Amino acid sequence: MVTLKKRSSRARITGSAVSRNKALLFVALLLLAVAAWLTNNTTDSSAERFYVAAHDLAVSTKLDSSNLSEIDGQLSESNEKYLKVTAEAFGKWFLTKPVVAGELIPLTSIAALRESECTTIILTLGSGLPASIKVGTAIDLWTAQQNAIDGIPFEIAKSAELIGIKEDTDGIGQSTKSIEVCVSIAEVRSVVEAIAKRATVIAVRSST
Repeated sequence: MVTLKKRSSRARITGSAVSRNKALLFVALLLLAVAAWLTNNTTDSSAERFYVAAHDLAVSTKLDSSNLSEIDGQLSESNEKYLKVTAEAFGKWFLTKPVVAGELIPLTSIAALRESECTTIILTLGSGLPASIKVGTAIDLWTAQQNAIDGIPFEIAKSAELIGIKEDTDGIGQSTKSIEVCVSIAEVRSVVEAIAKRATVIAVRSST
């Protein structure tokens, strides 16, 4: 009788252990499923689609479905530096710099005008740009006669395409902001003359 009792007790212990192991395994699988679901949903919510060059693209190339491909990407703080997939991208942008096949399209490499319709010029501004002015914005450039008392400002470029923005700091900690703009052929002379005379140039958002 004693032997039978011992066997029965051992059987109950073994059964309890198996049930506990099954419960733990079920909980572990449930946790893995929840983690996978959260990962997938987080990825989907933050992923965006970007354009890449389908083949090597030269300057002045018009961006369209024949030379662009789409990819999914998660670039965090770099999201605003590259051309995203939107309906307005096709037929609107032209390259101002070459892009190699497979590369993302930098916003600093596109403009709304062909290179043949405007000339790219880099110049230093006399004041900072408003926060609302981004790459791709149309801007007007203004200057004034140097060394003139109460010099009247005048416009040297209208609706110039802002291609790039660069901020440099010199050896004494002073910050200067230079911009790259695509200026119409007719206005190139005025802009170059202002640069040659070291005139102060101000950029404002174009009203047209």
